[in-house]
Amino acid sequence: MKLNLLKLYSTVFITLMSFLATAQPVDPPADPDPPAAPINTQIIWLAVVGIAFAYFIINKKKMSFLK
Repeated sequence: MKLNLLKLYSTVFITLMSFLATAQPVDPPADPDPPAAPINTQIIWLAVVGIAFAYFIINKKKMSFLK
């Protein structure tokens, strides 16, 4: 009976130690409200560059097709 109890205690101890060994530390709390990112301040320029790039690629493919 004593040997079975020792095996039980050893198993529980080793299992709990493995949980403690792989536990991750607690992160500090984040800022409550992070500042907003300015997403749409340069969206017009992005559209203009995208249209110009698309025109350049389409025109380049037409020229290589004609050769």
